[in-house]
Amino acid sequence: MSKRSASLRPSAQVFAVHATDGLLKGSWSVVDLPSTNDSEDAMKKQELESVLGRGGPGFDLGPIEDQLHDLANDRQFPDVAIAHCIARIEESAPALRAILTRAAEGEHLSREDEMRLLRGIYILGGGRDTRTFGPLLRLLRRPGRELDDLLGDVVTESMARIVAGVFDGDADALFGFISDRSVDEYVRDAVLGAATFLTWEGRIERDRMRDFLERFHTERLAGDDDFAWIAWLEAIARLGLRDLASLVYSAWDDGRIPEGIIDRSDFEDDLLVAEQRPNDIDRFECVGLGYIDDVLEALEWTSHLEYFDKEDLQSPLPEQTWLDDLPSLTEPVTNPWRHVGRNDPCPCGSGKKAKKCCLAN
Repeated sequence: MSKRSASLRPSAQVFAVHATDGLLKGSWSVVDLPSTNDSEDAMKKQELESVLGRGGPGFDLGPIEDQLHDLANDRQFPDVAIAHCIARIEESAPALRAILTRAAEGEHLSREDEMRLLRGIYILGGGRDTRTFGPLLRLLRRPGRELDDLLGDVVTESMARIVAGVFDGDADALFGFISDRSVDEYVRDAVLGAATFLTWEGRIERDRMRDFLERFHTERLAGDDDFAWIAWLEAIARLGLRDLASLVYSAWDDGRIPEGIIDRSDFEDDLLVAEQRPNDIDRFECVGLGYIDDVLEALEWTSHLEYFDKEDLQSPLPEQTWLDDLPSLTEPVTNPWRHVGRNDPCPCGSGKKAKKCCLAN
């Protein structure tokens, strides 16, 4: 943990324990606190200090700006800063949304802001901040290579749950986004997964979702071999829409469904399970659909995302004279993936995109 985190007042460390155990594990509820008025935010902060300090004097959480700084600058996983930001979502959300909006508009972000963006969208998703929905969809319309640089594996790891968490009830916006063939196929796959869960939960009308899935096939809203077809057929299966099963078989016969991802028997099994256990949320959670209930756990996979400061990159390396004693290598070792993005041709020569070939494995 950075020196800034290590030097937090004892009261803040106690808070982090309370927030992690209570807020992030579900015994407290923090959802889309609507006000960003300074005086109201201050009141909520004071109330939180009073609760966590058991009414005693001297419990001071400190300014949220300190935690937003650590969120982006800690070399190690900033668990304390994350706990503060999710517990104090009414204070942290405006700053996190501001960075999201800048990214959505294509503005260049510093390395620190990129890290704050990546961790921030998890906090906003876990905090169910519905005002994040619009700018998040705008960000997800950015070119695929740009999203790769900004979000990396967030799209495939967690985006479906983030979108579900910030959904503001505008199903038309969600369907319009999924219908946009210019959006990256993996992004559409994630967002359609979110729509599937939201339909199961009742936040999107089942009939509207059914009509959209039928229109997706009729209007051919994705190209052949596009990954969005996977989310489409999985939506039909998980929602138990057996009357649309014939469209799935037709799409397979037409060559729309990417090969090697899912078998017809898998689709039929999922459809049958949906009919037998329609109210079982485990069917969704086991494939990464639902909400982010534990922000720290959801962000755990990013704990290795450390980066060098500019000073580190500019500092000369110390002289390594011991290298002179090593035998010379007859052939240099090269990394064939060094300059390969997910949307570039796979180096194996298959002709497929890397993300649909070797990177998929």
